[in-house]
Amino acid sequence: MKSMKLPESFFFEKGKRAVLLLHAYTGSANDMRLLGRELEREGYTVYAPQFTGHATHRFEDILDIGSPEKWIKDVEEATQFLRNKGYNEIAVMGLSLGGVMATRALEIGDYIGGGSFNSPVFQVGESHVPAAFVNYYRSFNQRLGMDKEELQAGTERIKKKLPEQMKEIGAFSKLVQENIDKITVPYYIASAGKDELIDPENGTVLRDALSQAEVHYYHFPEATHVITVGANRKDFEESVKTFLAQLDWKEGKL
Repeated sequence: MKSMKLPESFFFEKGKRAVLLLHAYTGSANDMRLLGRELEREGYTVYAPQFTGHATHRFEDILDIGSPEKWIKDVEEATQFLRNKGYNEIAVMGLSLGGVMATRALEIGDYIGGGSFNSPVFQVGESHVPAAFVNYYRSFNQRLGMDKEELQAGTERIKKKLPEQMKEIGAFSKLVQENIDKITVPYYIASAGKDELIDPENGTVLRDALSQAEVHYYHFPEATHVITVGANRKDFEESVKTFLAQLDWKEGKL
């Protein structure tokens, strides 16, 4: 099969204020690269790691070596990476699954603020993520030149494996829901009106559940699920910058 250049994590070192950006399920740090560059231009230091099992030459690694427990550990290790670099004040934000992980991090860790973009923390309505996973698997391996028989066998195999991981993610989301009132720092929500993977109502349900946090909720009627790279991302980027700028940063001035 053909080889493919894999996405890489990125670390844009700039100012004293650090932002940790977490990518989506089946995605990579590339989900966050445009936003990362925009924040770097504003003087932030930005780190976007990659979740275990993602951005490998084997798409199935997401199911075989990835899990919610490993992904939250990835977040903890990424946070420690920033602290080891001398960044003591960190905001954590994520897209979709990354937002679920960011929300859990805000419940258990020490961050100045954070939030989520199109994240099914409460798993409201129908999810099209499983079907999208199968489509991504097929297109990924077609680009690699996998033959039809192998592709068909692999598709049947992941259809059997995928429900178990969906169940694990559901259980992890329930844990996040049960601890949502532990978030007391400012929380940002972006909700896309044309989200093709999750119900946009996820954003309003999450907003209403954050009883102990100052919530900054933004709805973008024309945006789709991967709001960080969409054509309509400029208003979204501006809202993220506005949110970050008003956090109670104590170290340095941008």
